[in-house]
Parts: sequence; C-alpha cells; structure tokens
Amino acid sequence: MVVAVIADRNSGKTYKKDISEDVLGSLAGRKIGEEIDGIFFEMPGYKMKLTGGSANDGFPMKKDLSIMGKKRILITYNKGRKGKNGVRKRVTFRGNTIGSDISQLNLVITQYGTKPLDAKEETEEKGEQ
Repeated sequence: MVVAVIADRNSGKTYKKDISEDVLGSLAGRKIGEEIDGIFFEMPGYKMKLTGGSANDGFPMKKDLSIMGKKRILITYNKGRKGKNGVRKRVTFRGNTIGSDISQLNLVITQYGTKPLDAKEETEEKGEQ
C-alpha cells in the first residue's frame, strides 16, 4: 500500500490518500519537483507538486540524487550538531525518481479544483458511520 500525503498550504492541513499499485505504476519515472495531475489521487481539477517521499525500507528521497534506486553518499552536517562543525557522514538516500519501491509520496497543492477538500472529507466521514 502506498500513501500520498498531500499538504494544503492555505489551510495548513494535510490529507492522507491511499493509492493503488496501478496508480504508482503510472507515476513511475516522475521526479521530485514535477507537477502531477490530481486525477491520480481522485481529486480532479487539482494540480500537485511532488516534494519528496520515502522507500519501503524507510530511506528518504533526495532531490539532487538523479537515480531510481538507493545510494550511500557522503554528506556534511554543519548545523544542529554540538561539538565539531563540518562533520562528514556516509548516509543512504533514495534517488529523486519514483519507482516501484516507494511507500510514501509527499505532495503540495499548487492549483485548486472546484470541489473543496474539506467537503470531500466530511462526506467520507458520514459514509463510515
């Protein structure tokens, strides 16, 4: 099961959508920073920007790593660490391209559709009770 976490910057809320493996297959090859149509997430009229995600084993996607798999890279920590500045560490990241091993996608709404998100959530809650 793949989860899409969609952030709405206007209201400050996030929405979680479960997406199927078929939809993930149609999104394969897209990269971080690309705009994705909301029809993939049952939100017609919306446009979303892919901002990140994580793989099945928990490794986060990195925007400037242009591969589909995982890679261990040497990064430098400058801020947020006590003691020595410029500590270098080898860390595993996943590339910026969507593949079959993705478990979470992070998206931000860039264009809104005609149907508000809150109304859609309320109708789903009423249907469950």
